[in-house]
Amino acid sequence: MAKKEKKKCNVGLNISIGLLLALFICIIAYIGVYSANWKVHSEERIKAEESGNNTESESSSYSLEFDNSNISNGGENSYTIADYSGTIDVSIDETGKVATLSYNRKTLSDTYLLNWDLTGVEEGVLESQTITFNGKVNDVLFSSIGQDATGDAILFLMEDGTIAYIPVYQSLTTNGVEGLTTYQTISIIKDIVKFYTANVASGTSSSVTVLAQTKDGTLYDLGPIINNTSNNQ
Repeated sequence: MAKKEKKKCNVGLNISIGLLLALFICIIAYIGVYSANWKVHSEERIKAEESGNNTESESSSYSLEFDNSNISNGGENSYTIADYSGTIDVSIDETGKVATLSYNRKTLSDTYLLNWDLTGVEEGVLESQTITFNGKVNDVLFSSIGQDATGDAILFLMEDGTIAYIPVYQSLTTNGVEGLTTYQTISIIKDIVKFYTANVASGTSSSVTVLAQTKDGTLYDLGPIINNTSNNQ
């Protein structure tokens, strides 16, 4: 009987040792996996933080806030941010390369004193024209340059930082609504990232203009640039 009991004790001890050994191996394996995952996540977190720091550093190298003192060609003029209502709605398709200009012919005729024959044209009914660009459009602004609606313009901020624009009044008086399908470009300034509509005061006179901001925060008054003969050819 003693031998059988001793044998049973040895078997039980071996099983206990085996279970403890298996548990120990599982614990070691879990610690190894946890450590590996912790290392991977730590590395990813460090990379994300470094990337964030780089982005913050890059963006802090210039300011996109409106600063009157950053206007390069403003002279002694005083500028303040303004709002401007347009006569033409502009939408860009999902590709970013096709713009649709929607308008009411009567509204255009009345606003710009065009005296068009509006026979059969109903008030409030919209027509449209489309423009296809070679590059992608990042932003669109309908604004004015000057003291009245004859300075209205549609400006397109292109992905490459250049500007395409339509001088609305000039286009309508020259080619009617078909003129809205032709645009001009500004090549004098580049790296544009943002547009502002602004009131500009010069002495006792005032008008509206568009300011274009470059990557380094410099602002340019587009009024003198667009009104320059070389940009209207």
